[in-house]
Amino acid sequence: MKIGQDLLVLFFEPPKGLEELIVDPACPRTGPAVLLFADSIDLDLWAKEPLEPQKALWTEVAVGYGCEVRGEPATAFHYPHLMLSSAKSDRGVAVADVEMTRFHAACPGYNGGAPGRRCAATARTFGGRPIVDLDITLEQPETQAPDGLLRWVNRIRYPDVTAPDRDIDRGLWFVPAIDPQIADLWTGVGSASFSEGMGWSGVVQGEAWAFGMVYSLEAGEAL
Repeated sequence: MKIGQDLLVLFFEPPKGLEELIVDPACPRTGPAVLLFADSIDLDLWAKEPLEPQKALWTEVAVGYGCEVRGEPATAFHYPHLMLSSAKSDRGVAVADVEMTRFHAACPGYNGGAPGRRCAATARTFGGRPIVDLDITLEQPETQAPDGLLRWVNRIRYPDVTAPDRDIDRGLWFVPAIDPQIADLWTGVGSASFSEGMGWSGVVQGEAWAFGMVYSLEAGEAL
């Protein structure tokens, strides 16, 4: 599957309560916490149905952390802290309502990033509870994304709807972006406010990144 995304990312040192929530002992934390918002499109599906682009769109919010896979940096985003909206979510069930506000190439009058430009994103549960709000300010362009940001480790584990006290656990999976092409890469500073829908409340600050990317994705490899 070929994917296009506009991404907003915040790196920060996680407070203890948030760290305990997002880190899986099977995949130790070796780097900062990572908050990621993505505005996404399935380019293969869009090419098949060009008159119905909304069928190929989804948004996502994920909270994870830096880790290592086979001695190289990676980023862990474990369920249920990897939340997708629309039919692209697992089992076709939308689990988060995500809105991003930023200028990108699909916007009329877009003229690229600029120092001082603000970008923002927000996520709510479909019950309306706030999950997290992100606000960043761009400072300068860059040429390369942070090491490990595009190599993902997922703990795929869902509640068993037939037995509320049990999970369906498929273990750890390695899912790297294949041949990523990055454009309009900027760094800056930002802050995020986590709320009740996340399971931890508080405000964090850190280094922010904003960029567009096209890449391919294949079935993950079990670790």
